[in-house]
Amino acid sequence: MKARITKYIYLMIMSTILFSCEKDLDLYPRDKFSEAVFFQNAEQFKQFATQFYDGLPSASGSIGSDAGSDLMAGWSLSSVSNGSYSPSPNSGHWSGAYSTIRNTTYLVQKVEEVDVELKNQVTVYIGEVRFFRAMTYFGLLKSFGGVPIIDKVLDLNDEEMLYGPRATREQVVDYILADLNAAITALPNEKDIASNDKGRVSKEAALSFKARVALFEGTWRKFRNKDGAALLDQAIDASNQVITGGQYELFDRRDVLGNESYKYFFILDKNKTNIAGLTKADQNEYIFVNKYDIDLRAAGFPSAHGFPSVTKKFADLFLCTDGLPIEKSPLFQGRQTVLSEYENRDIRMINILEKPYERYWANYPPEYNRNWDNQDAGGVEYQINFGNETRTGYYAHKFRPEIAPPFAPDYPVIRLAEVLLINAEAKFEKNNSITDGDLNITINKLRERAGLAALTNAFVSSNGLDMRNEIRRERTIELFLEGFRFDDLRRWKTAEIEMPKPLRGVLWKDTQYDTDPTWGEVDFPQDGDGYIIVEPASERKFEEKHYLFPLPTRQILLNPQLKQNPGWE
Repeated sequence: MKARITKYIYLMIMSTILFSCEKDLDLYPRDKFSEAVFFQNAEQFKQFATQFYDGLPSASGSIGSDAGSDLMAGWSLSSVSNGSYSPSPNSGHWSGAYSTIRNTTYLVQKVEEVDVELKNQVTVYIGEVRFFRAMTYFGLLKSFGGVPIIDKVLDLNDEEMLYGPRATREQVVDYILADLNAAITALPNEKDIASNDKGRVSKEAALSFKARVALFEGTWRKFRNKDGAALLDQAIDASNQVITGGQYELFDRRDVLGNESYKYFFILDKNKTNIAGLTKADQNEYIFVNKYDIDLRAAGFPSAHGFPSVTKKFADLFLCTDGLPIEKSPLFQGRQTVLSEYENRDIRMINILEKPYERYWANYPPEYNRNWDNQDAGGVEYQINFGNETRTGYYAHKFRPEIAPPFAPDYPVIRLAEVLLINAEAKFEKNNSITDGDLNITINKLRERAGLAALTNAFVSSNGLDMRNEIRRERTIELFLEGFRFDDLRRWKTAEIEMPKPLRGVLWKDTQYDTDPTWGEVDFPQDGDGYIIVEPASERKFEEKHYLFPLPTRQILLNPQLKQNPGWE
């Protein structure tokens, strides 16, 4: 993998393009570009498009998003998770999104001013910015619903757009999909991207993102008694193209990494990060990433002591190896000891959660670091240090590097596992059923990697399971800490049921936690069943209005036509 894309990002930071509404201004700062001297060749269009890669999702942002759901409890409680937030005058999301929309639209317009030869040379970069514009509008749609569509670079004379009403939700979705369809046409296949440009948006990335958008909105409509079938068809078609294209494959190197293969997948770097010496070049699951490089753009990661704690609800989702939930499986070993609930479970459980009394390594402090010359050195045993590492008894280590900074694992914006999950869910929700054949090319590929029995219709029927719940279970586990949970609950319209439930931790009463003097000084509130309570149901709420966030009130003052979202007036 080359790091040229990162160099472009920093070129754009160092050499900011000067936008100006004063067309007669002919003097420019010598350290900045201007419209008068820029956009003369394809390389300059490429440099402008590169700036948008710097705003891609990151591990810290997605972890923070999941901490606002029902699966994690932060050290300070989340106002999004417990529904206590209120409208605010300003929104960084809103203003940042419209800044990006302005800049992407600027390049889309700019290409119309150049000659045909140059226009043909820069088609791919217009495809890239239309992809980023679609991604930005999708973020606004998820948060606010219908929003103003600004399809030109505005000046002070554009009062109709500046002070116009919000577009409908349906219009925004159509606009997003139109941009993505244009991007799909313009962008190259992954296999045709030059080695120096690896990491830029591919046709498959745009198809995958289209599938994500179509699934989101198709299910949003379905569970609100609206017709989402056409959108589900689009999700199926787009995801099918990626799956059958053969450009990507799930990472599974249990042959050399054993049952820790899944953990090391997320922290592959160009330097050694695992016992087998596998690097980023050894995986082909990531379709689109926020790209880091240890020499040019190192990644960051939250401290172990500031990391949100996983709740019991998430820990309980992991199946036993027979493919059954813990409440149905004879393999479940109960909760009487600290270790018992980790036995005979989905491999992902000990790859996502730290198993008690096992040694682990971390990026800080130095004595926790890995030493690949002496693999028995360093690290620390996970002792379940309440009040320091965990609030619930569970501790997540997905994405956590084991070496000292600098480190630079790429962060997956889109990966094949998500596309498989989209395909399975869209097929099920379109027909309220899914064939075993479709399960085998989607869900069961993930279950096999996790050491689980296959999911079939007969298995569901004979064990009194629900296929929709099992598909959602796989999605929730597989995409944990990748920023999907809160949006999933809202599109499924189950947030009103799931979010008000208490945030709970391990079972305490009459277990090893209760009797072992290690935790003799620990005193947590417990519910009637003896589970730790981090936040009781009485302090949590999710009302109908919480399905959308309130618009920033200053925007409504500036433009009364915007109108506030229902319930936030």
